[in-house]
Amino acid sequence: MLSGDRDITSGRRGPFYTTLQGLASEFDRIDVLAPRADDAQAIQLCPAVRVEPAPVSRLRQSVWMRRRGADLLRRYGHGLIVSHDYGIFANGRAAAWLSRRWGLPYVSEIHHVPGHPKRAQWWEPLEQLVYRAYVTRVARRAVAIRVVNRREVPDLLAKWGVSRKRLLVLPSAYIDRSVFAPGNAERDFTLGFVGRLVANKNLGYVARVFATVASRDCQARFVVAGQGPEGDSLRRRLRRSGVLGRVTFVDWLERPADLADLYRRMRALIAPSLSEGGPRVCLEAMACETPVFTTPVGVMPETVDHGANGWLLSWSVEAGAELVVAALNDPDGLRTVGRAARAATAGFAKSAVLGAYAAAYRRLAESGST
Repeated sequence: MLSGDRDITSGRRGPFYTTLQGLASEFDRIDVLAPRADDAQAIQLCPAVRVEPAPVSRLRQSVWMRRRGADLLRRYGHGLIVSHDYGIFANGRAAAWLSRRWGLPYVSEIHHVPGHPKRAQWWEPLEQLVYRAYVTRVARRAVAIRVVNRREVPDLLAKWGVSRKRLLVLPSAYIDRSVFAPGNAERDFTLGFVGRLVANKNLGYVARVFATVASRDCQARFVVAGQGPEGDSLRRRLRRSGVLGRVTFVDWLERPADLADLYRRMRALIAPSLSEGGPRVCLEAMACETPVFTTPVGVMPETVDHGANGWLLSWSVEAGAELVVAALNDPDGLRTVGRAARAATAGFAKSAVLGAYAAAYRRLAESGST
């Protein structure tokens, strides 16, 4: 597996770590080649799973993955190559080369396309051209292109000329519903945000909604959980709007149970992302009976029944803020939506999602086709 995850080799146990743990019992051996990261080191998750960081920069990563991947294939005789594809497609180019060289099937995984459905940065339309070139040229050799939602990315790839028959729909977002579950905690945060503090999370929208809610409720308190390069910019926005003093910041929560506790302390979660594969945080919050306000990205249009088990935000910040204020002013309605939100996450149970993922990849490894 040629991955883009840096957390595991840096000592953090994020979603990919949990995914590999769940897959460990399904396969004889999984070798993961990951990008370079500061202070990274190879990790043996369990006897069946090893994760190894690249010792080179991203520009040289593809060549290293070819060489190291060939060593591993020669030694262990894997049956399938999987690449997580994004950016300059170092993983995908290496996977395509290894597939040709060893006569093995490979799967290209595209979790989301930057700038789709909305761009966060000016260069994302150019980045989409690179994605289009990759999926229509390099990924032609892939036995399947795995996507993680049923509408957003498949519709875009079809527009680019990719046959829907080549798409393998396997959600990546899953939740442990025994951990992410309702509780009795006091909901002392009026509204919360959880996620990496990066451009596609639309943090300006978050700040504006916090400010609007605060202007209507002098007791409102907020929480932001996450780290990233846009953190200072978010703080400046909150300071200018006068609500920074009402916001609690949480950098990193190591245990899923701690994150679940935080969701249970929120009256609602806001996730106005511009592009996403999930977002996973919405499903986690929903499983805790915490209602979500989310833009129509990733699996959200397939999961959220607007006004019944959550709310789909308008791209207009002003309209979105008014929607949030109105919903927060109806405590009984919030509780009803929260209960329905929990029920809507049943299809994302960890065992079901990982079981389907493993079964699909076993079939590909055995037959070389979908």
